[in-house]
Amino acid sequence: MSALKRIRKALEVVLVRIGLLFIPMLPRRGVVRLARVAGWLGYYLSPRLRNVGKANLDIAFQEHRTPREKKKILQESFQTFALVTLDILWFSRHSAKRIPAHVRFDPGLDEVFQHKPHICITAHLGNWELLGHAVSLKGYPLHSVAAPLANPAVEPLFHQIRSVSGQRILARNGAVRGMLKALKAKEKVGLLLDQNIKPSKGGVFLDFFGLPAPVSDAAATLALRTQTDILFGFCIPDRDGSYYVHTAEKITPDRYASEEREQAVRACTFDIVHVIENAIRTHPGAWLWMYKRWKYRTPGVDPNRYPFYAGNRKKAVNQ
Repeated sequence: MSALKRIRKALEVVLVRIGLLFIPMLPRRGVVRLARVAGWLGYYLSPRLRNVGKANLDIAFQEHRTPREKKKILQESFQTFALVTLDILWFSRHSAKRIPAHVRFDPGLDEVFQHKPHICITAHLGNWELLGHAVSLKGYPLHSVAAPLANPAVEPLFHQIRSVSGQRILARNGAVRGMLKALKAKEKVGLLLDQNIKPSKGGVFLDFFGLPAPVSDAAATLALRTQTDILFGFCIPDRDGSYYVHTAEKITPDRYASEEREQAVRACTFDIVHVIENAIRTHPGAWLWMYKRWKYRTPGVDPNRYPFYAGNRKKAVNQ
């Protein structure tokens, strides 16, 4: 590791510690205003992320949204991500009081607050971090799968923050065993399913806004193997900084009883992706458009349909 990288990683630890000290002291209105300013600055000062977002919006909405509408969505996306980041710090203090006061649940999610095993699906839509805390604080701790952070030195701090509500964090590598154990104990697991997972690591290419992108089939595989229902929750911010957790129709394993296992897993994963896509269409400004969702392309699809960051001159990823 170069000296510059070591300095940057050390600085990140310092900034997180400073944030943990001062951000929780702000009033709620101050956090919301700071997020709006930070998101606005991020939009104008991060041309690389802005270009990724614009490319993604062109794929998703094509000509169905005007350039002005797409710009507004992308600006809202930057502001949402800024709020998510600040709220990781703000809700780390007085969590048991602050989270119930600022997070409301759709009545359709009453089922999740039962002593039954569930596979709980969300996406990088709204505040996915806060959602795990809000469910866990109601006495139903999630076993949530988390990818390793780019800076290992920050990992212990975030693990502590994520666990403050009783949430249990499972490392992505080897998470299947932990999830199976949790479901067997009639507990709940939480998964983010709008990330790039190569086929070699359990991903399948499925249409996402009309263009194939790889997605994990872990939720479908678990659901069919354990006969566990799949529930959805998306923690969407309101203008005042409060959150409302929206849901969608649950997916039950018996829907795929007539299909062969491989076909059933693919069909279930397709249905999951469809629910996530619909949620993003409903709340476009709350999704993380700056993520390189179409980074990998599959053979048989015109490479020119993929965005600039996909590396169209590189070899496609096989199924």
